Amino acid sequence: MSKQGNFATVVLTNYGRPADFVFRTMQENAASREGRNHAPHRHQFYTIIWITAGTGTHQVDFNAYPAIPGTIFFISPEQVHDLRMDGPHEGYVMLFTEDFVERQQIGHRWVRESGFFFRCDDVAPLQLTNIEESDLLQEIVQRIDTEYHRKDAGFEEALGALLRLFLVQCARFFAKQLPLRQERTAAGPQTIRQFKDLLDSNFREWHKVADYARAMHLTANYLNEVVSRETGKSAKEMILSRLILEAKRYATHSDMSVKEVAYQLGFTDPAHFSRVFTRQEQRGFSAFRDGIRKISS
Repeated sequence: MSKQGNFATVVLTNYGRPADFVFRTMQENAASREGRNHAPHRHQFYTIIWITAGTGTHQVDFNAYPAIPGTIFFISPEQVHDLRMDGPHEGYVMLFTEDFVERQQIGHRWVRESGFFFRCDDVAPLQLTNIEESDLLQEIVQRIDTEYHRKDAGFEEALGALLRLFLVQCARFFAKQLPLRQERTAAGPQTIRQFKDLLDSNFREWHKVADYARAMHLTANYLNEVVSRETGKSAKEMILSRLILEAKRYATHSDMSVKEVAYQLGFTDPAHFSRVFTRQEQRGFSAFRDGIRKISS
């Protein structure tokens, strides 16, 4: 476990050893965390949490979701989250790295385009709507459980195939729900996918649309036009949203000063960063931090 700001970044391990794929029941996952402080944290890997019994609240960045039976949460690397269950609960947890999906020829791009994993977009959890959906996913999870614990020849390849099947089936359920969700889970043009990948990797260093357009061999105007048409936001707005999201994470989960956060996010002038934050949030960085901490106390 490392620190970025004052919130922990968790690397994937299994009984203290580095791992690429971990499957646990929620009870097993709780036991593995026994003795640790319960605090918001972020992972360097993908996380799927399926609640089958019990209730609680799951805070993902700045959105709180009810954790109730039939809810499946999909957490991307770098997202800050904190799941708190109110009492006895049951469910499943799957944890896997980008190395795992690449090695199993799933590909991290396919995972991101599945409709569930975004670092700069908010994606609400999937809520299963009937017993048939739950039973179908239970069959897949039971096969994952068997492969994971038996470790027969080729078990990693089987886990990769079953993980992909699980995501495909979730995507089918997701698409049958709100039309807006169906639109968002449909992978946009290659331009949007490439822009989001570049944004995810370079938002601290590249603050201008022209930086991304140059890397994509496009004009800034064309990139803005495509992004606006497909997402409803301009490319500049998406860049700012990603920067402000990270700034809000630091404000909430660290004691870094506004000057330190500005430098962390690639601003050479902290005053400029403060103006940008205030314009986007309608209040200053310190006021935002004070407000969040009053709510949390």
